[in-house]
Amino acid sequence: MKVLICHERYEPDFGGGGEIIVHQTALELVRLGTEVTVITAGDAAIEQVDGIPTRRLPIGRYRFNLAAAAVTEMARSVDLIQTFNYHACLPALAAGRRAGKPVVCGVLALFGNAWEGMRGPLAGPLFRYWERQLLRREYARVFFLSEHSRRAGIALGIDPARTFVASPGVDCGAFRPAPEKEEAVLFAGKLDPRKGIDELVAVARALPHVRFRVMAWGSHASARPLYAMSNVEMIPFDRKDALRQAFARARIFFFPSRAETYGLVLLEAMASGCAIVSTVELGYQGVTTRPGDVDAMVRAVGELWEDRERTAAMGCRNVAVAAEQTWDRYARILHSAYVELVGSGRAPAAL
Repeated sequence: MKVLICHERYEPDFGGGGEIIVHQTALELVRLGTEVTVITAGDAAIEQVDGIPTRRLPIGRYRFNLAAAAVTEMARSVDLIQTFNYHACLPALAAGRRAGKPVVCGVLALFGNAWEGMRGPLAGPLFRYWERQLLRREYARVFFLSEHSRRAGIALGIDPARTFVASPGVDCGAFRPAPEKEEAVLFAGKLDPRKGIDELVAVARALPHVRFRVMAWGSHASARPLYAMSNVEMIPFDRKDALRQAFARARIFFFPSRAETYGLVLLEAMASGCAIVSTVELGYQGVTTRPGDVDAMVRAVGELWEDRERTAAMGCRNVAVAAEQTWDRYARILHSAYVELVGSGRAPAAL
């Protein structure tokens, strides 16, 4: 089977984590015997990553929405197109229609009402409308990274019969607990309102006796108070060893995101033996709060901080749960859907 992966950003380019899932998808499909090629935006001189052949269009990711002709050219020689939201969906659908190939969409992000906080009261509703219309297109299949994001997608009007869940895995050899946990609450992510930066500031301010480590990238006015707090250590973001060490040493991982389809960092924190305080439902041992509920977050972090025995037990259980989430399982779910579609000869729906 030949699969064309179509996404606007791909490794080694980095923008937040989606490209990591896309690249791992390619690697795992190849391991299962699938022939994979990637079309993306970026530096055209990069023709392969870890053995995965890539064609990079020398355009920005937003302009990738207009790349239907290039995607169609590559789609004619494959059996199926795997795309991911946002900016690769329309060219993938156009290519599927023109080349007569089924298109599967992976939902890496689903922000909903969080768009207002990200883009403001005027542009936010427009982005929310665009997201809804994009995801409601007639893909052959739509897969989500978690059951809670699938429910959100169905609420937008996506046909449940075309949906399934394929949850990412984690490398438990790379992410594992340190022999001794340090007294620290870790946050890792983008300095962005959607990731709950306002809540992070409020919780750190309310718990001056708790030591917070923040490993983040980007900049936002909401994050400025963190740099002035004596109980907050700001660490430059590093995707590899430094991030893994930060997870390994932290006793608690705090992730107050306002909108998340999955939260790969949560699974990495679980594999690293952290107790979790988060707004995202992911089956971890810890405390789940509602987005924006600062009082509940303060109580949860404060109580876990004072109970080392409880957090140690939670961390051990999280390691076991994370070990069950494998990339092999994720890839086999995808591959089964591909076999069903290619074998059925189902034609792609029109735009």
